[in-house]
Amino acid sequence: MSGKLELIDKTTISTSSNNIHIANVFSSKYDTYKIVFSNLTSIDSSGTHCSLRFHDGSSVITANYNYCLLNQGCNIAATAQVSSSSSYILRFFGEVDGASGQSSNGVGYIFNPFGSGYTFAASESSQDTSKNSGTAELRYSHGVLRNTSSMTGYVLHNPNRNYNEGEILTYGVAD
Repeated sequence: MSGKLELIDKTTISTSSNNIHIANVFSSKYDTYKIVFSNLTSIDSSGTHCSLRFHDGSSVITANYNYCLLNQGCNIAATAQVSSSSSYILRFFGEVDGASGQSSNGVGYIFNPFGSGYTFAASESSQDTSKNSGTAELRYSHGVLRNTSSMTGYVLHNPNRNYNEGEILTYGVAD
């Protein structure tokens, strides 16, 4: 992957929400996108993850088995886990878990979201839980959206948690 990054969207979270919509960022101009998020912070203590779902301009893709995903994670206690899923939630942006005030940071790449083939994603994220238990977690996720429609944007989603702070940058990778 070569080329320079061109900022497409900067979203700052300043009100409580469990659905952060990033609309109209994917187009035929780029094949590869870089998403950087920082200080994604929770305000409550339920829920376990931050998910990414794609949308095609008219609806969010939520149907079971449209996504295929592999997650790898490890916490500071060296406890590792690997999980896979074909459910509607793509656990793309790692963890924001535990009590209020914890934050997550990371970077992800989206490949071919506006093309006629499958959309692929890869991410790395870290979670700071030191405010409560003195632990941290790293997560690597690799996934595919098995839908050949053109995607125009994405939603960060968690049905059990609201986010009240954070910044999300979406870049196109120019040739």
